[in-house]
Amino acid sequence: MGVLVFIIAIVPLSGGSNINLMRAESPGPSVGKLVPKVKHTARILYIIYLGLSLIEFVILIAAKMPVFDAMNTTFGTAGTGGFGIKNGGYSVTIQWIVTIFMMLFGVNFNAYYIMIFGSIKKALSMEEVRAYFGIILTAIVIITINIYSICSGVWDAVTKSAFQVGSIITTTGFATTDFNIWPQTSKTILVLLMFIGACAGSTGGGIKVSRFVILI
Repeated sequence: MGVLVFIIAIVPLSGGSNINLMRAESPGPSVGKLVPKVKHTARILYIIYLGLSLIEFVILIAAKMPVFDAMNTTFGTAGTGGFGIKNGGYSVTIQWIVTIFMMLFGVNFNAYYIMIFGSIKKALSMEEVRAYFGIILTAIVIITINIYSICSGVWDAVTKSAFQVGSIITTTGFATTDFNIWPQTSKTILVLLMFIGACAGSTGGGIKVSRFVILI
């Protein structure tokens, strides 16, 4: 979902150049159309992208995050690649909001389309989506157990684990703790998540979960 897809959404192109541009820009083993016209597909993807961004921005404001901070954090989370403008100081509630949205932006956007215009059950039954959340949940559980002894409690361990797993697998790049001091097992899992990456058709980087599903 980059500049070329944005151009497709607003500029009329002739022939088969639309789908070729979309294939060149979009990540994943294959790229198709959600609706008959590629231009409409690009618009739908950007509406979903902007809609999720707006929801996160509003929720961050409601959690008492400064407007400027909320805007920049939303841009970084939505693009699953950015930097934090402040070194710490945010509440656990805000950390969980960002954690959840990092993971949501790592989901294949086709699943959101199916969820909105089809059925939630069908969207959740997508093999890649199930594998994506399965990997995240497994990583969080293992890392939480592994870092429990160096955290202030179970909730603290879960919070730090979930945030870093979400950040690494989606290639967002945010951090709330120095995970370099974590045990080797946790660091190894984070490195593996970095390679796996998010779902195809998402804003996340990495090799993509779909390719690993095919490989397995």
